[in-house]
Amino acid sequence: MNDITKLEIHSSVLLITGMILILVWSFFRLEWWSAVFGFLAIFFLIEAIWHYGVADYKRIKKEA
Repeated sequence: MNDITKLEIHSSVLLITGMILILVWSFFRLEWWSAVFGFLAIFFLIEAIWHYGVADYKRIKKEA
């Protein structure tokens, strides 16, 4: 398995985890401790976008 595929799988896992954390946060949003889920969800979604971008950059660089 090459690096690009690993990055895409990793970013897909991060994206799914971020969406699950958003659902957990929205269910418990009235509790003070649910802010942790919100921050983690934002972190995982930003990381997923970052990994997708790196994978696309590597794919474009490899084709050129």
